Amino acid sequence: MRTAVGFLIILLISIIIPSENITQLRKPKHTFDKLFPLSQDDQKWVESTLNSLTLRKKIAQLVIPYANGQDTIKYSRQYNRLKKLVEDEQVGGIIFLAGDIENQTAIINQLQKRSKIPLLISADYERGLGMRLSDAVEFPYKMAFAASGNPKNDYYMGRIVGQEARVLGVHQNYAPLVDVIHDYRNPIINVRAYSSDPDVIAIHSDAFIRGMNESNLISTAKHFPGHGATDLDSHNELPLIELTKKELWEVDLKAFQFAIDAGVKSVMIGHLDVPELTDVEGAPATFSYNVVTTLLKNEMGFDGLVVTDALNMQALTNDYTQAQIGLLSIQAGCDILLFPSKEKEMIDGIVDAVNLGRISEERINESVRKILKVKKWLKLDENKYVDIHQARKEINKRSHFRLAQDIAENSITLVKDEQNIIPINPDDYSKVISVTISDSRFAKTIEDPFLFEEVLNQELGYVKNFRMNFSSTEKDYKKILEEVSESDLVILSIYANVRSSKGTIDLHQDQFNFIRDIIKNGKPTIALSFGNPYLLAEVPEIPTYFAAYGNVAVTQSSAINSLLGNIAIRGKLPIKIPKTQFDFGTGLQKNAKNIFFQKMRSDSNYIFSSVDSLMRNAVSEKVFPGAQLLVGHRGRVIYRNNFGSGTYEKGAKRIEDNSIFDIASLTKVIGTTSAVMLLYDQGKISLEDKVIEYLPQFDNNGKDRITIKNLLLHNSGLPAFRPFHKTHKTADEVINSIMNIELDFKPGIKYQYSDLGMIVLQKVIEKITNMKFDVYLKENLFDKLGMKNTFFNPSPKVWYNCVPTEQDNYWRMQLMKGKVHDETAYLLNGVAGHAGLFSTSEDLAKLIYLYVNEGKVGDKQFFKKETIDLFTKTNSELSSRALGWDTKSEEKSSAGKLFSKNSFGHTGFTGTSIWVDKDEKLFVILLSNRVFPTRDNTKIIPFRSVLHDAIYKSVTN
Repeated sequence: MRTAVGFLIILLISIIIPSENITQLRKPKHTFDKLFPLSQDDQKWVESTLNSLTLRKKIAQLVIPYANGQDTIKYSRQYNRLKKLVEDEQVGGIIFLAGDIENQTAIINQLQKRSKIPLLISADYERGLGMRLSDAVEFPYKMAFAASGNPKNDYYMGRIVGQEARVLGVHQNYAPLVDVIHDYRNPIINVRAYSSDPDVIAIHSDAFIRGMNESNLISTAKHFPGHGATDLDSHNELPLIELTKKELWEVDLKAFQFAIDAGVKSVMIGHLDVPELTDVEGAPATFSYNVVTTLLKNEMGFDGLVVTDALNMQALTNDYTQAQIGLLSIQAGCDILLFPSKEKEMIDGIVDAVNLGRISEERINESVRKILKVKKWLKLDENKYVDIHQARKEINKRSHFRLAQDIAENSITLVKDEQNIIPINPDDYSKVISVTISDSRFAKTIEDPFLFEEVLNQELGYVKNFRMNFSSTEKDYKKILEEVSESDLVILSIYANVRSSKGTIDLHQDQFNFIRDIIKNGKPTIALSFGNPYLLAEVPEIPTYFAAYGNVAVTQSSAINSLLGNIAIRGKLPIKIPKTQFDFGTGLQKNAKNIFFQKMRSDSNYIFSSVDSLMRNAVSEKVFPGAQLLVGHRGRVIYRNNFGSGTYEKGAKRIEDNSIFDIASLTKVIGTTSAVMLLYDQGKISLEDKVIEYLPQFDNNGKDRITIKNLLLHNSGLPAFRPFHKTHKTADEVINSIMNIELDFKPGIKYQYSDLGMIVLQKVIEKITNMKFDVYLKENLFDKLGMKNTFFNPSPKVWYNCVPTEQDNYWRMQLMKGKVHDETAYLLNGVAGHAGLFSTSEDLAKLIYLYVNEGKVGDKQFFKKETIDLFTKTNSELSSRALGWDTKSEEKSSAGKLFSKNSFGHTGFTGTSIWVDKDEKLFVILLSNRVFPTRDNTKIIPFRSVLHDAIYKSVTN
């Protein structure tokens, strides 16, 4: 039957295919020679190589068999198979499936060595190399990219995949998938597709193509003319696409046209029955001259490589022999015959067809010439081998893992939250039930936990876990329902994933019924779909539903962090969920509860070894006795470490997380500037207000013109400081002197950093709020942010944790520990606008997080975004000063050379500093006691810039 059907199709196609090429209807935007440019000498190599081949060897160049990365054991059956295909048949290339980096590079080099003509190596890296290699980076599914809404990430991924693939010895990637998802029951496309909108697909796929093209990796748009409008899997049978020609042009073909115009170098033909396009009823598009040549090449102007989908798929093999499949694909206009089940049979069949006159040798030459041009463009004739040392160096860079994580985190979509329980507070629940539901019969899915379950248990610590799959019985369901009735929170993690030849991407009906029974219990229930986002269509009564778009590891960990409020929830549906009101673009937005302090002290996606070395060396070279260093990046603390001790004495108390530092002039920004920003947002203070409006006693010696802005910019004319401790004994005396002090220059004509100006601001704040400065900050900022170790005048209860500053041998005659180092602040009873605050790096991170998170923590807006922008940009032509803060100067900045111009920060006399790069959403908090035992130690001045450069390199790679 199979042979008879195939013969009939061949007969019909041979009648329909024109004997001569028709004139192109659309001039290619990217000709083959533009996609794969060659010199005249390169062309000579192509023609010389082509002319050296026999007919059989030419046909073999079109064939791409499969290999696994582990097929390196010499004399094994698989190795001998590959050896014979390369040496005897002289196939044109290999497609690699599963493996690992070490073994795949080894087998590639072995096969290239045995090949007379360099092999074209290909793979399907839709989700990056980790999709196939066990030890490489795996990115989320493409629907997650669209849900995250940032096409730049597609470009970056394209570049990364290109760089990693090329250094691995892979030349062609069978991606991106540009199918438009029509049918939510589609078992093989689903989350592999970007979206149901061809314009969204175009934006993301074009960026991905551009990234790969720039890395000289051959990009491939698939599965032409579109595999999204069916509920069948071509791995099992031939899907029928029942769209009109108009629908195809407006949707599916539109996405491919975008890819062609973007310069995609290859197109893969899907095994699809598209009656509106194919020339013979029931014939797959792979065999259709109308689809491959007339439509794709002539009407759509594609002039690159045309590759078939895998030729071992049952959509073809159910009705055709391998010889028939090969011949019909070439007749239709395909260049590459991918993954045949019987390579020799296919080659033999095409040879016979040429000899019988059913296809011309010139047609074979046309495709072979293109393949040889590609190999020459890749310079494989000059170097076809893989440098394993370079591969180890380039693959799996930390920045590549970070990109995958960033995409996953921004893709998690909270579709609905009727009970308003997201983010969950673990303290609110004493008995949590976790139920894993998978679309499998494999015992492994019952015996072993998925990553989500593992991390959930680590985070909550009191979870009772159950796992269900297609083999679960009614007794199993009943047992879980009994437990659910006693619980106070139920978390369902559902795994219905795309798998070839599975034929469905759904749960069983009894599993859906089980979910309904759980919901009927009335317990707070959260469902997370780690795969098919359309499951909600079958159980729309789920009260809280997350779409995570796949079960990739970074996706599962990101879902946990979204659930707990460790990260913001920003994803939006790039599809519509049928039978519900949840349309394209749906997605509840939730802010992170606070900056995310990860359990690990150094995020494994970064390398901070050089920073650790710098800090340890700083202690040994006595830049400071001890220090805390914290680095935040994009909403999370990625590094925090403690170094040295409080003093240089043997056995001195080590610096720990709870070590409290005198932060000196950081008080000016953490305290005073923050207070001004709060009042500014409340409309209680204006930058142009005169100081005398609040402090009439300040109206003398020309100070009547000084504004709040002058004080923040340090251009008021007030002296930098006065050694009041030498002349005054009380706080009142100090304040009275400042109120009546003479100016060094007229306000606004030059810059002079002034402690006195900040003390004046303190008094303005106290006047407006009618509160003591320290009390106002505690009640309105520090307590609300959970900054429990930030205060003026530390209580004797915490002196043990306070890090010593200077050994004062000139005035107070004591080691300054738990008491403010600054003499003027000390005279002001420890509370001053210029100095006096004590804090930890973790506490300060909670405040600085506001600056990189548009002024928000959770649902609380502390500062307006516009206020942050205003206070952290240069506000004066006289200096680099922002309002309260400083910005990065062109030269000799303590932020180093690498932080962007869009950076702001401040330093403190005791050896403290904060720098924030707004472009990178990066901040660095350094707390040290460099003034121990004496302030004469100034080694920290050059050290700061070196440290910040090292951190920037570690973060940005």
